[in-house]
This record gives sequence, C-alpha cells and structure tokens, in this order.
Amino acid sequence: MLPIYEYIDPAIYLTDALEEKKERNSSFSLRSWAMQLGMKSHGPLHAILKGQRNIPKKLVVTLVKNLKLDVKEAKYLDALVDYQRSKTDEEKAQWMKRLGELSPKISREINDYEVFNYINDPLHFIIAEITQLKGFKKQLGWIKQKLRSSISLKEIEEVLSRLQKLEILEDAGDKFIKHVQHIYSSNEIMSKAIQAYHIKMCDMAKEEISNQGVTEREYNGISFNIKKSDLPKIKESMRKFTDQIVEDFETHAQKGDATYHLNVQLFSLTKN
Repeated sequence: MLPIYEYIDPAIYLTDALEEKKERNSSFSLRSWAMQLGMKSHGPLHAILKGQRNIPKKLVVTLVKNLKLDVKEAKYLDALVDYQRSKTDEEKAQWMKRLGELSPKISREINDYEVFNYINDPLHFIIAEITQLKGFKKQLGWIKQKLRSSISLKEIEEVLSRLQKLEILEDAGDKFIKHVQHIYSSNEIMSKAIQAYHIKMCDMAKEEISNQGVTEREYNGISFNIKKSDLPKIKESMRKFTDQIVEDFETHAQKGDATYHLNVQLFSLTKN
C-alpha cells in the first residue's frame, strides 16, 4: 500500500498507484484501471496522470474505494485534489495547511508552502540568477525580456516576493543581493517538489533544442552498459563533474552576461 501522506501531488500519487498495480499484475494497464474506475475511455485518466487535467471531485469516492483507502487517507486524498484545483496562492496555502493537519507525521512541516513553491518551480532559481547578471535592471519588464520562457509580470513579481520572504534575495536599492546559493529542507514531501522541478527543466531543455542554435547550447547523450554495483561511483563522478563546472565557470555577481542551466541525467533503460 502506497503511503499517501508522502505525496503533495495527486497526479504523482495516482501514477505510482498504477505502477504498483502493474507490479502486482503484469497484465494490468491504464485501460484496465480506467475501466475499473467506470470511465468510458482511458484518455481522461491518461491526462490526469500526466498532470494535464485536474482530478474531478466526483472521481474521488471511486478512487478511495478502488485504492482501498481508510477514512483518514480518504480525507487526505480529497484535500490533495482540492489543493491541485486551487487557483490562487491563498487557496493553495489554505489547502496546504489542511494537508498538514491531516498528515499523521507532525515533524514533516508540510505547512512550509513558500519553500515548497521555491523548489517546485524552476523560475525561482532562474530569476534569482538573472538578478546577478551584469547590467541587471530592477524592472519587471527587463526581467521578462530576458527570460526565454513565457511568464507574466505578475508572476515575476510573485517570484521576487517569495525569494525575498525566504531571504534568498535582499532588496538593495537598484539591485538584489543573493544570500543563498542553494536551499534544502528535511520535509519528506520535498522529494515530490524536486521531481516536479526536474520534469519542468527537462521540458524546457526539450523546447530549447530547436529554439537555440548549436553555438548557444550543447546536448550530449550516450547509452552504455554498466555493473549496477558501480552506480554509486558513477553518481558521485557526475556530482563532482557538475561541481567542477560551476567552480570553474560561475561568475561573481554583476559579472556574468548570460544565465544557463546544466542538466545531467542518468537513468536505466532496462528493467531488473
């Protein structure tokens, strides 16, 4: 049984639930589950799992029965769905607080809404770095013009506000002072925020393959065989490589003229 209290994104929870069902029954599929849930086709369920569609409230009762959740777990899933469907920061904060109240793990500090949003949305990392560029102008329009991704002035303002609340940035007149290079949290739910972060950065990398010329970016990839026992050493080598790139080429504040992101992925292509 999946520990639902570890989740803050219902789509990720349901995706993992499907994988668990497949592990129990190799013939089980997305179509099978859609039929169990009374859906006419698997399309809507596929969209829900991909985060392209919110979970309908009327589906919650069916999911509770299908996943065999107890009363407390059912309430948590219901709150997760309401959190997902929230449209304003105030609503999200309200449901985040409710999730914290429903969770039996007191130490998880699930109410740390600002930290979760910081990790969950790559724009916080990107804009924090942009504020340190040479020639930076403390104007929302200037930041918007610098960004490759489409974002509103209001969203930029919200990101800057959150960065200051978390004391990552400090308002210093015509510039921002960046105090924190990285942020960490002991919250168990942060793993889900980090997953969301990497998914968004991979999506961004996919888009920029065709948007940027080869002189502006570098993409490399190779498939190869390894011994699983060597995986810890490989991961450590990758971390050292990333640290070395940053150490060698990251500029001091107000010295760099471009913001880049280094994505490094390693994943298995075969099943155990």
